[in-house]
Amino acid sequence: MNIGLQHIQVSLRGYGGETPSGSTFFSSLGVDPPSGSLLSPSQSAWQSARVELFSLSMKEVEGAAEPSEEFAARTQQSFGRAAAFLAKCKVEGLERWRLSGKTADVFIGGWLTNEQFDLVIPAQFLSECGRLQLPIQICTND
Repeated sequence: MNIGLQHIQVSLRGYGGETPSGSTFFSSLGVDPPSGSLLSPSQSAWQSARVELFSLSMKEVEGAAEPSEEFAARTQQSFGRAAAFLAKCKVEGLERWRLSGKTADVFIGGWLTNEQFDLVIPAQFLSECGRLQLPIQICTND
């Protein structure tokens, strides 16, 4: 029986407005996105530009002795790498983004196989979100 969180994807998003922003959001960060990150520019009205900070599935750890513990450990490591990236982002660029009437946030999406939801978000990641004034939105099974 599968329990809990089966997949997690964490993204930094920039959005707002009828005019697509293309890749403008990425340049406002003042830093190159992490290598291997999936970048999705805004290509239509109200569509977010996204930097995928990480994505992890339980299928990736099925062969581990304790898959749930391995998933949790990899999630924590990924949040650590995401926090290190956010630490390099420039507050001023995000402020200019917001002054243009747009919004930025962190989106955590996931898939649950039941009602259990265990997720520890490290303080370092939360601290960087606070420094950059990035609210966190969590949505599962969407």
